[in-house]
Amino acid sequence: MEQGRIFICDAQAEARDFLKNSLEARGHVAETFGGSPQLLKGLEELKDQRPDLVLLDAAAPGTEGLEMLRRIKALYPNQAVVVTSAFATVRVGVEAMRLGASDYLAKPLLAEELCALVEQVVERNRLVEENRSLKAEIRRRFDPEQVVAKSTPFKKVLELARKVAPSEASVLILGESGTGKELVASTIHYTSRRREQRFLTINCAALTDTLLESQLFGHLKGSFTGASGTQRGLVEEAHKGTLFLDEIGDISPALQAKLLRVLQEKEFLPVGSTRVRHADVRFIAATNRNLEEEVAKGSFREDLYYRLNVVSLQVPPLRERRDDIAPLAEFFAAKYATRETPSITPEALAQLRSYDWPGNVRELENVIEMSVILSEGNEIAAEHLPVKVAEGKPVDFALPQEQMSLEELEALYIEQVYRQTHYHKLKTSQILQISRKTLDRKLAQYQITKEQG
Repeated sequence: MEQGRIFICDAQAEARDFLKNSLEARGHVAETFGGSPQLLKGLEELKDQRPDLVLLDAAAPGTEGLEMLRRIKALYPNQAVVVTSAFATVRVGVEAMRLGASDYLAKPLLAEELCALVEQVVERNRLVEENRSLKAEIRRRFDPEQVVAKSTPFKKVLELARKVAPSEASVLILGESGTGKELVASTIHYTSRRREQRFLTINCAALTDTLLESQLFGHLKGSFTGASGTQRGLVEEAHKGTLFLDEIGDISPALQAKLLRVLQEKEFLPVGSTRVRHADVRFIAATNRNLEEEVAKGSFREDLYYRLNVVSLQVPPLRERRDDIAPLAEFFAAKYATRETPSITPEALAQLRSYDWPGNVRELENVIEMSVILSEGNEIAAEHLPVKVAEGKPVDFALPQEQMSLEELEALYIEQVYRQTHYHKLKTSQILQISRKTLDRKLAQYQITKEQG
């Protein structure tokens, strides 16, 4: 049970003592005031540390209780106030709620009813504060000034994101996989006027047409096999907020037409419904494809392309922003450290900078996470990095000319990696991203030995 701080303002000393004793018996902290002037002074002295709840007698002396409620809500709009009265009338209750009271209770108050109400308010205040703190942390995290970026190319992208954020324009973010396109989209949302609303994302390439349409627009119960209930789509859930469509270049022509309708008319149809629904959503899309080429080939609608591409941002690959490698590596080392954040030796940093990172930031994060585990200490050395990073290039894999089964291909790949690491099992397992135990089992299964290599 959450403990709360409660202010009690009541004309009767017996009532104040009863309320105070009842609340303190449940672990709350209660302070009493004999009249409205004392209560107002108590609130003023607290500055930003407001009580969780004010119990205010509608007949409190000094200033009538309802007038005092008006003053409290004018000074502290978010302050929770419950009005109590020995003269329970509909008029007083309605007026109290109109002025912003959280609730209205008739005297005599029951201890159980009072404590249940207080605990409900305290829990709600805690959730509101957690939500406020979380939103503040998210805004801080996606503030262009806080994002990990030292390179000039990426700073320019973030600056453009900051400039376009206050507008309502759709944004198309271009770049290779793993470069941080979703981070840029998040930065736009959390520095926009919509930042208090939801930011939702969907990977368009990860779902079939039917599932993607259902996820975007929702569906009615029984509209297709497996639709056991009615479900709201992301477009509706993101009302007043932002929807990020990743891999937009992979959606089908049929879905492109339906998405265009949302962009143009702000309306859509859930699957199985004939009733048009409306949503005010800002769209940010991303792709690693060349959409102009897709338009020329006829696989992507030209009108949808121009609707999405009001503003375009090109996120450079990590190999073109090498100044970001060291700070990103240090950020990921701190993120995955279980105890003290490990430092990265100059030799390891040099190897990280010299590698071309075909998987971009996502690959760098995976490498650092694995290196933190392997280091088992407070330092990431060059020996903890995968061989492909140490050599400055990915492991070569020569495909055979003849057709082979999946099992034969796996055996061939393991054998080639094992040979290129000079039969170093730890480094081989790192590259393959499997455990040493699994590697030993695979080597035995495929009868791969040093002699064979």
